[in-house]
Amino acid sequence: MHLRSIADDVSLTERVYAELREAMLRGELEAGTLHSVVEISRQLGVSRTPVREALLRFASEGVVSFERSKGVRILEPSVTDVRDLFGLRLLLEVPSAAFAASSDNSEQLDRMREAFTAMEAACVAGDEMAFQQHDTTFHDAILRAAGNAQVAEAVSRARGQAHVRRLSTTRTRPLTEVLAAHREIHDAVLQRDETRASAAVESHLTHTRDILISQIIDR
Repeated sequence: MHLRSIADDVSLTERVYAELREAMLRGELEAGTLHSVVEISRQLGVSRTPVREALLRFASEGVVSFERSKGVRILEPSVTDVRDLFGLRLLLEVPSAAFAASSDNSEQLDRMREAFTAMEAACVAGDEMAFQQHDTTFHDAILRAAGNAQVAEAVSRARGQAHVRRLSTTRTRPLTEVLAAHREIHDAVLQRDETRASAAVESHLTHTRDILISQIIDR
């Protein structure tokens, strides 16, 4: 009997998934474009099986769709996608901000503070990519300070999908405006003001959602 190494297959699929995700983030696999599974396999130097498995994972996340006899299409984000994404984030992150403001998890609160300082530096440098990376860390630290790892993981997955689909408001508002919203959250959490922290997160997420919806409607 000869059984295939499952670990190797899983590892290869994960590597293909990661590379395709990076290509989407770099804008090399643009929303609305159609691609051949065979061509993707050729460019990556792997068989079609791990490519198809990775694409099926993206399909389950609503990022791509398979079109019979054509290939796979990178989907444009819709208004519904944005509403669903931010509905989840509002549901989880608003109460988490209050929990974080009353938390004694100094490690995560320090991590939030350090992420905000890094966001300030990225804002001054005009480095949007670094700003977004530290933004992700900032929100993750708040969620983990709140004490629920499952909530943190759920939001991380949701934010990951948003990044892959290149949902960003920075083309219609400056980094300084985004930074100001985070400063309000940062200060409220460190000042142990639960009500203000929740309100600041709700305001930030609602405003971001509304801008993204306007961008989709106007494109």
